[in-house]
Amino acid sequence: MEPDPHDKTRAELHILEAMVQAFERREEVFSAIEIAQTQDEARTAVAKLLSMDELQARAVLDMQARRWTQGEQRIITDHITMLRSEVEPT
Repeated sequence: MEPDPHDKTRAELHILEAMVQAFERREEVFSAIEIAQTQDEARTAVAKLLSMDELQARAVLDMQARRWTQGEQRIITDHITMLRSEVEPT
């Protein structure tokens, strides 16, 4: 059976959508990270807070500070729109 050609796009969407969710709740995310004692605790707290899996929570924790700017957020949401158009039928 051949792999779905959209698997890579769906995986990227999975991560980008987590980032957008974190942007929308940034204060809660920062608070959860700040009170954690370890990176594992922070990842678990973010995953629980945003109801996401470990891969998504890790991506949120790995985001550089520059990614939190309004301009970067717009770039990410625009990219999500483009990726969705590739995998969703019209």
